[in-house]
Amino acid sequence: MVSGCVWLLNGDVKFLAVAGRKGGNGSRSNYRRNTPAHNTLSFPRRLRLTSETDLEVVRRTGKRIQTEHLEARASASLLPHPRVGVVVPKHRRRIVDRNRVKRRLRELVRTRLLPDLNRRIDLLIRAKPEAYKATFQDLAVDVISIGQWAAGVSG
Repeated sequence: MVSGCVWLLNGDVKFLAVAGRKGGNGSRSNYRRNTPAHNTLSFPRRLRLTSETDLEVVRRTGKRIQTEHLEARASASLLPHPRVGVVVPKHRRRIVDRNRVKRRLRELVRTRLLPDLNRRIDLLIRAKPEAYKATFQDLAVDVISIGQWAAGVSG
């Protein structure tokens, strides 16, 4: 690659000493050539309960547990991996508060529940009104206890 090479709009190359000093790298674009690697710490769509019919099936047929801040229902799944849905009703709170609770629960499900959940299970977690006043650590304790309970549920 030649130092001091600048690509012009018409595709021609112009050699300038100034371009070499400005950090020109000789490529047509200053963007990265490769796309960034996929974030492996995400909450993949295939592990989420997203459709209303799936949520309703788990809501009606699933076994239920309640913690101080959360309610969970679990039912057997035909898929080879677990799926988790998070429902946070407004409970007459501001949307900002609701979004905070949703983000916290999604993060806890992603980091603390899914890695330990090795069963064919659909799990629906619903926030109670008390979840709005809970700290992140309080919600973490509840999610961990739900995970331990779900590991023992026999569908």
